[in-house]
Amino acid sequence: MRQNRSAARCPVFFAPFGVSKKHTDSNSRLAFVPFFDYFTNTVERTILTEQLTTDKEEIILRSAQRRFASYGYSKVTMDEIAEDVGMAKASLYYYFPTKEAIFRSVVQHEQREFLTQTLRTLEQRPTAGQKLIEYVQLRMKLIERLTSIGHFHQQGWHDVKPIVKDVFASFAEQEIRCVTHILQEGKKAGEFHIDHPQKTAGMILHAVQGFHMRFSRVYDLQTVTASDRESFEQEVFLFVNTVLRGICRNK
Repeated sequence: MRQNRSAARCPVFFAPFGVSKKHTDSNSRLAFVPFFDYFTNTVERTILTEQLTTDKEEIILRSAQRRFASYGYSKVTMDEIAEDVGMAKASLYYYFPTKEAIFRSVVQHEQREFLTQTLRTLEQRPTAGQKLIEYVQLRMKLIERLTSIGHFHQQGWHDVKPIVKDVFASFAEQEIRCVTHILQEGKKAGEFHIDHPQKTAGMILHAVQGFHMRFSRVYDLQTVTASDRESFEQEVFLFVNTVLRGICRNK
């Protein structure tokens, strides 16, 4: 009897020394059912909690993005973001401890969306040259959105640079890899004549960044006209096409 009680209390997957396997099998089968239900319910609750957390974070980021774009980073408060999403300020701190954390996440979200869209779009372009032009075009749209979100033209880059410096550094590495891949693809296909794809990718990206910096300094992005933007885009694509003519093999 002592051994029987001990067998009933033992873990599902182990039998005590001296207790027959036949005796423990029936107990194990009975114990396994509630254990499996408990384990399944725990996993389902965990997945549901994570999904709800992710959904709530998405709502917060979309709301914060709209407010940053309307008023700029410096003028937005945590109280306003909490009010926009209909939650208490203390609840907002559960998801994001500071306004800086929200802004970083907004920028990272835009960067991830850009990379996802870019990879999907580039797969549809048949040549490396077309992929490079498409990449630059999509990147121009990204910078325009980020500039609008941060109001860099009004507050100055120095106000937000400490917050997102490492974010942009990581993103720059991903950009280098992406453009390098395009150039390597063109070289392998015999489309490009190029000795150092990675160095050339860095040169192209640095040049495009320079165009954006000059544009943001020359124009007030709140009053810039469609004609101004068109002239800027034409200048950038003239540069890209000049680079392509320089690295493309002569037919």
